[in-house]
Amino acid sequence: MNERKLAVDPQLIFGISLLVALAISWRGLMGAMHGSADIMTVGVRFLIAVAVVWTGLFSVASLLASYAAASHSRSDVSDETDRRRVIPTITPMNRELEADAAAAAAIAAETESAAG
Repeated sequence: MNERKLAVDPQLIFGISLLVALAISWRGLMGAMHGSADIMTVGVRFLIAVAVVWTGLFSVASLLASYAAASHSRSDVSDETDRRRVIPTITPMNRELEADAAAAAAIAAETESAAG
């Protein structure tokens, strides 16, 4: 079977969102424990905070994961494209260098034969 790998870990995102919602709602939760705030109101506000924070974190994490996947696939394609561009550019230069080396060898051979 084709197993799909998730790009974002939902358990990690949910755990982080619980901690952030707890930090946001800490004052209300402490007030509910001391009896100065209604537990139902604080509980509903905490659940709303969890939902909003989870939605935001999951959206940002998914966006970053998609950018990372796109940049990884783009770098693979650009490496191959760069290799294709570099080889034709280097080949004519190599031909010129080989021609210059052959001409220098011919001149050196003529010089040796004329001297000897």
